[in-house]
Amino acid sequence: MRYTPTGMQALFPVYLSRMPSSGDNRDAYDSSVAQNENNLNQNLELLYEKLLELESALADVTEGE
Repeated sequence: MRYTPTGMQALFPVYLSRMPSSGDNRDAYDSSVAQNENNLNQNLELLYEKLLELESALADVTEGE
């Protein structure tokens, strides 16, 4: 079986924000950190799924030989 490329989904942007100064809003910083954590987890999940897809395609190719 020949591998058919399916493309790669776009990854989510991750921004490393600085710790707020004493006058900055701590809640906004915590929210930003939580969003970055969510984006990182989604990126890792997309990469993991793509690796599983590639592994499956490679297994199909090697079984056909």
